Amino acid sequence: MATITIVTGVASGIGAACAQSLCAAGVTVLGVDRDEIPWHAPTLHPFQIDVSATTAPTQICAAAHHIAPQIAGLVNAAGIMRVAHPFAVDEVHWDAVMGVNAKATWFLTSAVLQAMMPWQSGSVVLLASTAGKTATTVMHPIYNISKAAVIAMTKTFAHTVATAGIRVNCVCPGVIDTPMQSVVTAALVDDSQDAASIWQQRLARVPMGRSGAVNEVAAMVQFLLSEQASFVHGQAINVCGGMVMQ
Repeated sequence: MATITIVTGVASGIGAACAQSLCAAGVTVLGVDRDEIPWHAPTLHPFQIDVSATTAPTQICAAAHHIAPQIAGLVNAAGIMRVAHPFAVDEVHWDAVMGVNAKATWFLTSAVLQAMMPWQSGSVVLLASTAGKTATTVMHPIYNISKAAVIAMTKTFAHTVATAGIRVNCVCPGVIDTPMQSVVTAALVDDSQDAASIWQQRLARVPMGRSGAVNEVAAMVQFLLSEQASFVHGQAINVCGGMVMQ
């Protein structure tokens, strides 16, 4: 039976690394992003859509089913980050970050899980963050909140489908070298510190003394999607070089 795995946020960063690693393993991937996807692979089927659109879950599932009858996996990697002091957050900031990171993740996951139920199999991996566990960086407060929500929804969905042969887990990356991290670092620059010093301050919190690479996160995602993780369910697994140990 032909199957497909949906990966969101595949134009760059962690989402791209996840989709590329799956394609390299021969997995048929529906690659979703609001931007044009700048890379190609024989088993990649690009689908351009904003995941925060109301109709996105229905359209994404329909596109997947047009390619293969069974959705075997989902990687919710699409996400955004905005910098602001907690007291400066307005409703537009809140809605933008929560709309992509939490709301879109919830509704797409719900739609895919329902599509998986008749097959009594499948694996879902959501991308959370160590920020959702610690919230120690106060200058992206709604990002912290949105990723805590992803961890909570992972557990909620895991309880919901625990007897249906479907597994749900999330990965919590720490300081990972991605384009989004570079944008956020640049946004924190002020008269007292430049981008290099901000980056070094962040690395100083990592016991291993370095940032992570996107392929290191992708490797964990690929493991969780695989049958090798057949008894791993409802977990929020850190990929952070020891920055968070809980």
